[in-house]
Amino acid sequence: MSAPDPAEWAQIAPHPGDHDLPAGRHELHRTRLLTAIAQRPRTRRRAFVPLRPALAAAALVVVAAGGGLAVRSGDAPPAALPSPEASRPTARQAPPGTAAKNRGYGTVRQLTDAAELVVRGEVTSVTDGRAVYRVAEVLYRAPDASVPTEISVAAELFGTTGRPTVLYLGLADPGARLYRPLGGEFGIFDLAGETATSRSPGMSVTGLRTEDAAGAGRAFVTTVAELRQLARERR
Repeated sequence: MSAPDPAEWAQIAPHPGDHDLPAGRHELHRTRLLTAIAQRPRTRRRAFVPLRPALAAAALVVVAAGGGLAVRSGDAPPAALPSPEASRPTARQAPPGTAAKNRGYGTVRQLTDAAELVVRGEVTSVTDGRAVYRVAEVLYRAPDASVPTEISVAAELFGTTGRPTVLYLGLADPGARLYRPLGGEFGIFDLAGETATSRSPGMSVTGLRTEDAAGAGRAFVTTVAELRQLARERR
């Protein structure tokens, strides 16, 4: 069968005519299309957000373990966390020597245990910042400490000469054999007969063997006999 002649097309398929829509029809179709789109139900896609480390950590199981904590995830064995006490920084110890003794003291026992020399006597003279201290009694001395009748003591803490005292001393200059009261005025007790009173209320111990909070800010009063007894207990 041969193809139709082009002239026959007008009879087989009539001309569709003008494709343009009537005036205003375009705007009508556009309005209907936008309305249909607006009324169409919307579905949101769930965005994938990677799990942050903080959220992952929140999924761990935290259980008590002794004094600290243990963190467990899945089948992994618990990892112990340090307790608050273990997390605190360790107190740094003072270096050995005289510098370590330049601190406050709470009891006469602490002074006695730290002293290299505990003596009773009085200052006879002061020259160039050094006091000549006449020793009347040695309550305690370290094994390597000499027992002279006079010693040199740093004089910035002393008042008038001839005032009887008991001194708790540390060796400030081994070469010159120069001593210094422990903790400044903590190591100085003024004597009135057999009564010993700490030199400074603000730099004073509060007890013989144990501290007494009620005695803070006040001069500590004891007896020479008690000071001797504590010195004997260290020997």
